[in-house]
Amino acid sequence: MSTAAAVRTQRPRFATEPETSQAWWFLDTCVVVRNPEGAPRYPLVMELIVPPGGSPPRHVHQDLNDAFFLLEGEVVLSVGEETILAHPGTYAVVPVGSDHTFRVTSPTPARMLQIHDDDSFLRMVQAGGVPATEHRLPPPGKVNLDLETLSRLVEEHDSHVVGGSLEEDEARAALGSVQPVLGPVNHLELAVTDLRRSEAWYAGAFGLVRINGEIADNGSGHVTLGSISGGWVLALSGPASPVVRHVAFTCADRGALVAWRDALASKDVAPGTITDAPYGSGFVVRDPDGLELELFAPPSA
Repeated sequence: MSTAAAVRTQRPRFATEPETSQAWWFLDTCVVVRNPEGAPRYPLVMELIVPPGGSPPRHVHQDLNDAFFLLEGEVVLSVGEETILAHPGTYAVVPVGSDHTFRVTSPTPARMLQIHDDDSFLRMVQAGGVPATEHRLPPPGKVNLDLETLSRLVEEHDSHVVGGSLEEDEARAALGSVQPVLGPVNHLELAVTDLRRSEAWYAGAFGLVRINGEIADNGSGHVTLGSISGGWVLALSGPASPVVRHVAFTCADRGALVAWRDALASKDVAPGTITDAPYGSGFVVRDPDGLELELFAPPSA
């Protein structure tokens, strides 16, 4: 093998890919180190995946300049007396000695690049966490730390706790009137020409199962199908000309649903009344063409 061919077969030391980067699970977070092996240690760049509602206690670093660049999700960041709402693309710097915390307020996990000028946080993660086998949120109960151990690790690694985590209502109140977050499409309704035929086709093609519904002898009716793995719902009605009848978007919970209804009412959109059912809550608005849009919140635990 030539020297050039040998070089091509070696893993480069000047770059990393997500799947080849070292990672740890720490509490409910996944921490991925993006510095290439053998490259300069600083600045230390880590990719963090933090679940919805994730919020560390308010703390101070005496030696570390902390910074992050938000890639996905929505995060409320509180630094001293100042609070901001971070969206993908936001870059924030927390100088040494500044008390700070954050809270993930999006219904999906936040993903951020954290840039540090020392490795105190990473050493804490390595001391109290476990190597991650996948770059995703840790399985429930994977990383268990008692309060005494966690407090010791925090103090040993330049994270001095000065307050509690940022609660959801505190985060929202600090920002005043902020439009709530709307999640992905939750379910949609299709009008079809042959309800029995379409139910069998969608069930067979996508592995869906009937949640509820009824088909009359004349073929009219309404059927709701759900994915066995969860995540989406398909409603069928007919017989009718094929058309998308309505689309439903996800709200994190009923509180977010109410916040959206209030926000839309303030814009003269005229939202409908919230209807509660065992499978969730929702209300409908119509666009200028009369097309039906539903905002839906799954049932609480």
